[in-house]
Parts: sequence; structure tokens; C-alpha cells
Amino acid sequence: MSEAPKKTGVFNISILDDSPSTRNIAKYSLEQNLPCNVTLFSDLPSLLGNVPRATPDLVLLEDNEDSDVGISACESLKNAPISKNIPVFFLSSKKDPTKRVAALKAGGIDFLLKPFYPEELVTRVRIHIQMHRLRIENTAQIAEQKALLRVLCHDLVNPIFAAHSLLDLKHSLGKPVDESTLKTVIGCCQSALDIVTHVREEHSLVKTNKQFRSETVDLREAFEEARSTLGERLAKKEIRLELKCEDGLQLEIKRVVLVHNILNNLLTNAIKFSHEGSQIQMSGRKDPTEQFCTIEVRDYGIGMPPEILKNVFRDAAKTSRAGTSNEAGTGFGMPLVKRYVEKSGGAISIASQEAGKGVSIQEQGTTIRLNFPL
Repeated sequence: MSEAPKKTGVFNISILDDSPSTRNIAKYSLEQNLPCNVTLFSDLPSLLGNVPRATPDLVLLEDNEDSDVGISACESLKNAPISKNIPVFFLSSKKDPTKRVAALKAGGIDFLLKPFYPEELVTRVRIHIQMHRLRIENTAQIAEQKALLRVLCHDLVNPIFAAHSLLDLKHSLGKPVDESTLKTVIGCCQSALDIVTHVREEHSLVKTNKQFRSETVDLREAFEEARSTLGERLAKKEIRLELKCEDGLQLEIKRVVLVHNILNNLLTNAIKFSHEGSQIQMSGRKDPTEQFCTIEVRDYGIGMPPEILKNVFRDAAKTSRAGTSNEAGTGFGMPLVKRYVEKSGGAISIASQEAGKGVSIQEQGTTIRLNFPL
């Protein structure tokens, strides 16, 4: 059975040993010298059942001459996705070094012979926990850097495509660039610069674990800016974009994030999987409690099969597929949208009905719903 944890600090440590005296000495030594919360276990099922809830920074296991419980526990922890990266430290009573190697082969990072010197235990545990937390921090920062690289590779496409298409059309027709076209192209170039500037700012914030600053954004204006950026894509497939937004609706969010990282990605996906001549609806409204703003993007396209719908927000999942006009995709868009919605304090959900026999045009397609606090 598990002994009730005492919440006395920031390090979360679990100890499994069949000797009460060993458990208690280790617990006392650690709690007297480290800011930590130590939980004691005398059997393997209790430890394994508690790990998903407690997510310890380190697990201390027995490695006794007459028992392989500690090694079994280590193997179980290393085979479970939720605990495979948790450092495992052994307290060993095995005198034969060849036998102690089995604990390291099972995934242990270190061991200490019983009876142990308390100060040595404390020092080694502190070092391993600090190294573990640095690894977690580095992993998180690498993931953020990858996301920013994907923003540059993915979200810059829309404004650059729009500017290129407008200029290329004028050039192919042998017509001069009129003031209206020039204004649109300048706007697209500014959007591209905004995205690059935002990525540079966010890159510096990642290093300091800070969040980007929000601003007051008029939702109707954000909708119109998104429509302007994607106008060429809409026109190419003759898709009608219907915008509905309550007057005066404002969000506290960074404009470039809302328009380019969120709305443009959602609309690009909707265009990609819509048939030529169809329509897309984008709406913004307050919820009945007036505490949240709900944004919906609805298309009547081919929808998503269950296996893609289930994994559409996962970075590692392969959800990319060709559009209705054989448009290529990267699979980066929806994970990026989810990342920025949640970083902005919102929530995202998705519902989709795959087109097929017995499914009407009004039933098929995909609806993305975003909720942001007002």
C-alpha cells in the first residue's frame, strides 16, 4: 500500500523498497536536505498505479539479492509512454557487480549500495532530478523551435501565393499593375513581414519561457483581412466565402496570430477540401453567457475519415492528403492552429462528416469551432 505523501516541496520522488527501515531512512534523508515530496511504496502495483497521477521526477527502487521486483518495476516504467523518461535510481544490496548491471540494462540511471550514506544519496538524487528537468525544458524548447520553423514554412505561403498570383496574372495578360492590385500586393507583403516579425519575437520569448503580448482585435476586421489574403485561392476554385460576425466583437489576442496562424490556416484547409463552386461559412458570435466568443469555420467539402479526424491535431500523425483539386499539403496546419489557439487562452473542437452514399451536401463537410474568453 502507498503511504500518504507529504507535500513539502518541488521535487516529486517515489520510493519502492520492501524494507520499511530503508524506505524511511531514504525518505527522511531526502526531505531533510531537498525541497521534495516523497511517497513510499511497499509493493509494485501501488507504485505503478500512482505514477500516472503523480508523475514523479525520480523513482527510487530496491535491487535485492533475493528479489527482482525492482528490475521488473523499472522495465514496466520504461515500457509505458507516460513514464519511460522518468529517471530510475536503484538501492542495491547485490555485492556481485555483474548482477548489478542487470538494473542498469533494465533502464536504471544509477545505483547506490546498501547500506547507503545519506549525503551521497541526497547528492546523487539532486543531480539526476536537475538533469531530468533540464532535459524536459530542452525538449519543450526544441518542440517550440520546430513549431516556429513550421510557421515560417507553412503560414508564409498564403500571403506570398496571393501576391505572386496577382502579379503573375497581370503579367500573363500583358496588363499594367493598377492601383488596386498594387495595394493588395503591398498588403500581402506586409502580412508576410508581420509573420516573420512575430516568429522572431516568439523565438526570443521561447528562450525566456514568456508568452507573447495580446492586443485588442476587431473580429470583423480580422475576418476581412483573412478573406483578402485568401481571395486568389477562393477565386481559383470559385468558392463563395460567407462571413457573419456580430458588430463590435473584439478579442484580446495578437492580430497576426488570429489572422495568419489561426483563421488563414482554417480557411486554407476548408478551401483545399471543398469542391469548386461550393461555399464556406465563417462566423463569430458571443455565447449566451457573453463570457466567450465562438468562431466557426464550416465547409461542405469531402469531410474527414475517422482515422484522420482522430489524429488531426497531432504533430507526429500523418494526416496530410490531397485536396479536391489535388492540392498538396504538409499536415502542419491543424497542429499549428491548436497550438496558437491554446497559447491564446482558447479551445478548439472539430466535427466532420465524410462525403459518401446517403450523406446529403448539407450534412457533409467539416466544422471547426474555437472558443475564446471575452
